[in-house]
Amino acid sequence: MMKFLLSPRLILSFALSSFLLIAGCNFSGLFVHLEDDPVFVDPAAPKEGAGTGTNVAGGPGAAVYNKICASCHQGNGKGLPGVYPPLAGSAFAVGESSVPIRIVLHGFKGKITREGKEYNGLMAPWKDQLSDQDIADVLTHVRSSFGNTGAAVTVDEVKAVREKTKTQLSGWDEASLQSPL
Repeated sequence: MMKFLLSPRLILSFALSSFLLIAGCNFSGLFVHLEDDPVFVDPAAPKEGAGTGTNVAGGPGAAVYNKICASCHQGNGKGLPGVYPPLAGSAFAVGESSVPIRIVLHGFKGKITREGKEYNGLMAPWKDQLSDQDIADVLTHVRSSFGNTGAAVTVDEVKAVREKTKTQLSGWDEASLQSPL
């Protein structure tokens, strides 16, 4: 019995079938390369303009939003109830521009209540991954999408907030965001 289990024919058959299984399943969508970044694609979002290569709605901020923000806050900005807060109608998103800039730069932590639902999560800081231009673009997109009507955020505003908050070591909580810079 032991001789049968360790036979070269069995080992070769197992190796070949394993190889074929792995190689045969490497179809698009089943296995991806490690260097691929996950990108949320909202099926309801407008398609790219014909031949222009630019997104019809949202501009460059929409691309950053879809790549980084939509996986939590969803493509429609409504978040996931009890898990990720909505950006649609958010006072933080459309109020004083330094507030969302601080949140994107350094993250957010702690309890908040929005639309009667409590959230107690942690948002990652993006100061090391996003440029000032990326932050200005994505916040301008958020402030002008999902029914929001906030003013555009400029690169100079992001630079100023980044400089003023460079000693911030952890995410903001709701109370600390109430105080001006």
